[in-house]
Amino acid sequence: MPPLLLTEHPYRQAIMDEVHARPIDIIAGPGRLRRLVFVMPSVSGAMMRVFDAFAAFCAEAGHPAPSATTRQHSFNTAAHHVTWEFHTEFVTITWRSDLEDWENWPEDIGLSAIADGLLIGAMRIDVTNQDMIPDALIPGFDLASLCLPDIESGNAQVATDFVADEDSFIRFELAAGRLTQLRRSIVVRRLMEVETYRTMALLGLPLAREAGPELRSIELELTTQIESLSDAGTPENIQAALDALHALSVRSGQLSERLGYRFAAGQAYGDVLRRRLANLRENSTPRGSTLTHYIGNRVDPGLATCAAMEKRLQVVSEKIERAVGMLNVRIGVDMQVQNAKLLDNIARTARSQFLLQRTVEGLSTIAISYYLLGIISYALAGPLAQLHWDKTMTLSLAAPFVLVFVWAMVRYIRNSHDKH
Repeated sequence: MPPLLLTEHPYRQAIMDEVHARPIDIIAGPGRLRRLVFVMPSVSGAMMRVFDAFAAFCAEAGHPAPSATTRQHSFNTAAHHVTWEFHTEFVTITWRSDLEDWENWPEDIGLSAIADGLLIGAMRIDVTNQDMIPDALIPGFDLASLCLPDIESGNAQVATDFVADEDSFIRFELAAGRLTQLRRSIVVRRLMEVETYRTMALLGLPLAREAGPELRSIELELTTQIESLSDAGTPENIQAALDALHALSVRSGQLSERLGYRFAAGQAYGDVLRRRLANLRENSTPRGSTLTHYIGNRVDPGLATCAAMEKRLQVVSEKIERAVGMLNVRIGVDMQVQNAKLLDNIARTARSQFLLQRTVEGLSTIAISYYLLGIISYALAGPLAQLHWDKTMTLSLAAPFVLVFVWAMVRYIRNSHDKH
């Protein structure tokens, strides 16, 4: 225990447990191993339901119960040593028996708990104490796809043709007579992982092929839309182009969402597969190809197809984004031109209103002065008669003063309105 003054990192135990999360099953001698690989449905809680079903099977059969955080759990039955492994999206069931065991689907390994899983891989490895694969076994393989390399720097041999038998199992023969128990166990695990990750790495290839026509349709429609952008001169045409690009963006986004995780997982599985093949330390023999060469010629093109599809999706998304950007620039320029025209119209209208206002003010001054002089003439008619002043002369002399007074009054009222 560390001193009391020291505090352990909360992840320290998890990191230490990771080293022993998937221990190697020690294979003491000859035997037959089988593995099934099940992919879980892409629905929430699928893996947890399988784990709960497996825990219930263990409890019912009297096997030790798996802990809630376990990723690998082993138990023994009367005829088999069984190991369940839980991965991110798939589960493997591996069991070991003697070489005379021909039952491919035993009832005591918990297959009933994997009801939601979809079988994606099945393999069988026959481990013998021979130093090399006997010639008598070669006719049992398909010569066109036979892989028969030396592994472990020549201390063992493996043979397979990747052809499934009538029960869907792919057969491997491992001559491990010169290997220690530990090295034999490690090699068996690596061979199982090679087949497991070979299958999982190519899981995205059928999806890529299925999505090819849809992606091609999107690419052709996008090319047509981009070529027609120069004709989008009216607001209606621009809106129609934006709607079409939006529809293409939705389709490509849905396609990327459907394929993105599968392609990323395939690349990760492919990296693991290459490392496992490299760890086998193969040497070629005259009797067959190496696993690395044969698998590489099949898996690498499949992964390249998925990578090319992913790149095409990315290019389509970028083209759509650029097309929308060009339309937005076009809309922005058109709006600026329209705004400039609108401002010019407003300026002309304001000037016209100003000139009209001045005209109205002038006319108002004359009209008010006319009526005011009329009132004055009536008001002064009596006094002018008494004083014997000429009425016409008096009004003529008063007219300029009335005009100036009315003009000053109108200007004062207009200035008062402008201030408010």
